[in-house]
Amino acid sequence: MKRNDEYLKCCENNGKGSLANLYNDFGDVRSDDFRAWWGGSLKRGSTLFAEQRLDLSVKKIDAVTDWDSSWGSNVLVVAMNKDIGRRKLQSFIAKLLEKEHEGKRGRKALGKVKSTAKYPLHRNFSVYNLKRMLMVYDTVISNEALPESEQKPLWKIGEELKLVPSALPQRSDNAYDTRRNHNTLTMTVSRYVSTAKRIIANTSLGEFPNSNK
Repeated sequence: MKRNDEYLKCCENNGKGSLANLYNDFGDVRSDDFRAWWGGSLKRGSTLFAEQRLDLSVKKIDAVTDWDSSWGSNVLVVAMNKDIGRRKLQSFIAKLLEKEHEGKRGRKALGKVKSTAKYPLHRNFSVYNLKRMLMVYDTVISNEALPESEQKPLWKIGEELKLVPSALPQRSDNAYDTRRNHNTLTMTVSRYVSTAKRIIANTSLGEFPNSNK
């Protein structure tokens, strides 16, 4: 958001403009004190991004009035005939859970998770990759601000940032190796920058991190 020109303009105008509603939630992001912005008296972290606690694991429902709408839609309701033997009921429940409950190991894709957060994360992400992408983006933007005669080619930026270890120069490289490595580094830097631009633009929609067009 600190790199989104439209949102920064809204901050300069004290929350007025096309992103006023977003500003009401996120406020002025121009400070470098992230902890104060995230926590503090407003507790933006938990208010904006935290999943809401659902006080339900398993509950017996004796009447329709026992249903609580705060449980959301990801709740399985089962009616059981107690005249059926316990073992057979346990077998039914086991088969039902196998069919209805995706108890898979590993990190679940966010697209399959029903979030209760005000601003649910758009997709799974790695903090390391986001920081790396932001580093490349900032370096390229700073490079573009230089006089044309002082600007570095993208492959040089990729080389200095060591983005692709296998494409870094070696003493044994010939002209073909050098061209191939330069192309690899140029494409890598371009990909990082284009993805970062889409993520930055989509913060205006309150979507984090969304790299779709």
